[in-house]
Amino acid sequence: MKKAKWIFQFYITHYFKLIPSFHKNKLLWKDKFESPRCELIPQFKIEWLWFGFYGGQGNDEYWEQWLWLYKYCNGNIEKAKETWGWTDYYTHKSTWIDY
Repeated sequence: MKKAKWIFQFYITHYFKLIPSFHKNKLLWKDKFESPRCELIPQFKIEWLWFGFYGGQGNDEYWEQWLWLYKYCNGNIEKAKETWGWTDYYTHKSTWIDY
């Protein structure tokens, strides 16, 4: 499984900040019904004056698969693909994506 790509974005805030601020989050997740749920992806945010810069790594689906592979299947990708319980509602096929 490849490392997740970073997504960067500039934005304009709706408020003024004279003092620069920096916020950083790590991967936050929970175990619900014996499967991982991604709550927050790794990300950071810098804001100053009316401007902001955001960086986020991956998406929820990527991190849920990563957690399944490394926390539940001990890094065995074949076992992870076989035991992945999520399926598409219409096609009834596995939603596993090879990143």
